[in-house]
Amino acid sequence: MPAPGDQYRDTPATTNPFLPAAPAISQYTAREIATLQSRLDKQLGPEYISTRPGNGGGKVHYLAAEKVINLANEVFGFNGWSSSIQNVTIDFVDEHENGKVSLGLSTI
Repeated sequence: MPAPGDQYRDTPATTNPFLPAAPAISQYTAREIATLQSRLDKQLGPEYISTRPGNGGGKVHYLAAEKVINLANEVFGFNGWSSSIQNVTIDFVDEHENGKVSLGLSTI
C-alpha cells in the first residue's frame, strides 16, 4: 500500500518530460572502467579457440560457449552481464539418403 505523500514523488510514469534529464551516474569508478576496458581490449589466446572437422577435410574454428561464459563471468562477475540472440541465419540444409538432415546455422 502506498505511503502518505507517495503521490507527489516522481516515478517513471509521473516524471515531467519538459525538465532536463538528470545525467546517469555510473556505478563504476574511473579505475574500474579502465580495468574493464583494458581486459576487453586484449586478444583471446589460442586456449580459447576450439576446432572441429569441417567440410572438405578442413577445420572450423569457433569459441566454445562454456569458455565464453566463463570468461564473461571472470571479467564482469557472476550475474554482471547478459546475452541475447540477435540474428539466426541458416547456412545450409543437407538431406541425406538415410533420412538424416545436416543443418548449419550462424548466430549473432
